[in-house]
Amino acid sequence: MKTGFIGLGSMGLPMAQRLQAQGHDLTLYARRPESLEPFAGTSVAIAATPAEMGALVDAVGICVFDAAGVEEVMFGPDGLAGTLNPGAVVLVHSTVAPAQIRKIAGRAATHGLRVLDAPVSGGQPRALTGELTIMIGGDADTLADVTELLSALSNHVVHLGAVGAGSYAKLVNNTMFSAQIALADDAMKAGESLGVDPAGLAAVLATSSSACVASGVRLRAHSLAGLADSPANLTLTKDVTLMAEILGDAPGSGLVEVAQRFVAAMRSS
Repeated sequence: MKTGFIGLGSMGLPMAQRLQAQGHDLTLYARRPESLEPFAGTSVAIAATPAEMGALVDAVGICVFDAAGVEEVMFGPDGLAGTLNPGAVVLVHSTVAPAQIRKIAGRAATHGLRVLDAPVSGGQPRALTGELTIMIGGDADTLADVTELLSALSNHVVHLGAVGAGSYAKLVNNTMFSAQIALADDAMKAGESLGVDPAGLAAVLATSSSACVASGVRLRAHSLAGLADSPANLTLTKDVTLMAEILGDAPGSGLVEVAQRFVAAMRSS
């Protein structure tokens, strides 16, 4: 399967590198030429526009920041939709609102294209080793057609339902992650108020039953303010805000309330 990939940021770059390492016939597009430097001198093809890419591939992975970016590379003046062959599969790895991905999928269908929402989790190291978790929303037959492609990126592909279900799962995951960061911060403040040595408490929390990936992020940063300049800020703030808009006062809103403490801290930093 001839594969395209758009979006070479902190997650997209190692995903594209993994596809290359696994021998896939790969074409890349990036708005910033410097993003393509890791592929200089390799067999990877470079497209000047998404439209040029569309004419060359059977499936495309998109890993840009938000829904507006997905819509631009799909339906903009030089977008994929005008040149991809009918039946081509578009894998949207970006984290977007479920309503947005359903809108994108519906519009793509008018061009004969098949869309799966396929957000990922696991970070850069697991992207490079093909151990991401990929959350899939969409048609089962479409997923079957790209199973081999996804196996290069993931040892844990989970089909959650129709288009949008993958995005729901990713938003729940990232909201829980943000809440766990906020709770780890609360735990450190509680310990300090009780006179417990902060460094010692951090060592306990990092290795005991409360330990998790998110608490480790907070403990290594030494404070929530220490995360303000990290990639986690923009990404998690966006995702928690989306989850708050979706849930409102529905069950699960308590999780959002805790996560919003992380968001508030980021906005005040």
